[in-house]
Amino acid sequence: MALDGPDVLTAARSALYDHGRRTPLAVVLLHGYTNNPAQYSAFAPMLFERGVNVFVPRMPEHGDRNRLTDRIAGLTADALVQRATEALDVASGLGERAGVLGISMGGTLAAWAAQHRAVAIAVPVAPDFALLELPYPVSRFAARVLSALPNLFVWWDPRERERHHPLTAYPRFSTRALAQTLLIGDDVYAEARRRAPRAERIVTVVNRTDPAVNNEVTQQVSLQWSGWNPAAVEYVELRRLPQNHDIVDPQNPLARTALVYPRLLKALGVAE
Repeated sequence: MALDGPDVLTAARSALYDHGRRTPLAVVLLHGYTNNPAQYSAFAPMLFERGVNVFVPRMPEHGDRNRLTDRIAGLTADALVQRATEALDVASGLGERAGVLGISMGGTLAAWAAQHRAVAIAVPVAPDFALLELPYPVSRFAARVLSALPNLFVWWDPRERERHHPLTAYPRFSTRALAQTLLIGDDVYAEARRRAPRAERIVTVVNRTDPAVNNEVTQQVSLQWSGWNPAAVEYVELRRLPQNHDIVDPQNPLARTALVYPRLLKALGVAE
């Protein structure tokens, strides 16, 4: 939290929901690419109310007061993994058991944690193993091209440009940084075939009509995990949602959080 300097938007700062004691479960919530901890401003309190200590770290190069900053271009896969690792170390002190949930880029990091960290529960939500509906080899090739070409900034919505919601997040993305996030997925995709994941339980959640990622590739990773221990792995496809990638941000009018949040709470094992 001390890493959040004056250039970081107040709503985008790392957040801690702390009961003042070690709880049975502590959960790390990892936000998506170009977003920030405000993405969980409605969901994190729901976990807290259920007796969970919650830590929502701001990922490197995110949350700048200047929404058109170019700092995101300096993002690296190593920096993302390091921040996620530090957050999970924090959670290990906040709870008797540690869990992690993340969406999009954060979902890929949650998948990385499922593969490499001995967490109690990992919930990757809409992880970006492959872009759009591209087959995995094509998406991987595209990521290599993006890494080799000069960086470009692309509007998430060219019609709305800087008016694009959520207004606490960046309205455009760096092509170089996007390629870096995909490297994390490459690691998980390969490692899931070589060795068993370290998480006790993994619940992957996707929107059936997600236009931004390839759910088939995500399901392939889940099936690889399931091959090691079928009882510990679940793949959940939400079918009553509109075409939308960010299904957790309360500022997203297409998020349908009333449908999504209960399923995420159940995945984490804290549903009432």
